[in-house]
Amino acid sequence: MPAIVMDGRAVSELLMPEVRRNAAELRDRYGYVPALAAILVGSDPASRQYVRNKHRLAQELGCRSEVVEIEAEKASTESLLATIERLNNDRAITGILLQLPVPAHVDQFALFDAIAPEKDVDAVGADAVIGFYRGQWGRFIPCTPRGVLTLLSYYKVPVSGKRAVVIGRSDIAGKPTALILGGRMCNATVTWCHRHTQDLASICREADILVSCVGANVGRPYLITADMIKPGACVIDVGFRRIGPGRFAGDVDFDAVSRVAGWLTPNPGGTGPMTVIALMQNLLDAARYQLGLGRINYSI
Repeated sequence: MPAIVMDGRAVSELLMPEVRRNAAELRDRYGYVPALAAILVGSDPASRQYVRNKHRLAQELGCRSEVVEIEAEKASTESLLATIERLNNDRAITGILLQLPVPAHVDQFALFDAIAPEKDVDAVGADAVIGFYRGQWGRFIPCTPRGVLTLLSYYKVPVSGKRAVVIGRSDIAGKPTALILGGRMCNATVTWCHRHTQDLASICREADILVSCVGANVGRPYLITADMIKPGACVIDVGFRRIGPGRFAGDVDFDAVSRVAGWLTPNPGGTGPMTVIALMQNLLDAARYQLGLGRINYSI
């Protein structure tokens, strides 16, 4: 029996009426229009695609959206810190997003921690990390893990007590996903893998839930192949890489893995749309916090 396809586009569309309703409430009841500022450094194709999607959805919701574009060769830690300080001090800006990756010569951790905690809608700063490190939601959790959790919930994938494998250790995907799945919010037993992990295939075969967050060329068409999957497992493909002009792919061989897995995300169309709508959910929460209101509870 083929895997259940965890359709991120469909689930995000199901969430949209609730997100729209909450955005409209902020505008109509409180006179508040949330504003997102995205900082985009360089010309990474996947990053530009994500920023376009985020900008478009913010506008669809009636929110303001500003994209600050900086050429990679002109970017420095100091200049980016100055940009973040300007946005922190701008009372019209509700949330700040630093789109990754940034150039290697830039201290991304200094930038993360410079974002005002109340505006850190991608939950990359130390204040946000403390929350999910302790197994709590805090103000925000990062957008990709939030989207993954929503997919797991909607498709009723058992998580508590299950064995999860997370591949990748980026600060917005693999690392927080591993911490959150293994923490008190989810109670999975997590093995966290990366480029130095030995015998990755055998570790993956033990996983009830496999989340791959690599998004890089690995010397073969796909990092995750069907022979690495435990029959009936849930496979979530977060990795996103360019494979040609206007063409993108993930970490997982979808066609082959779909014949083994129990649940599987497509890529594109799985975690990407969920990451974008999770950002909008975090943006609306940021607006509510500024108004002295609590976090929004969604049906999914």
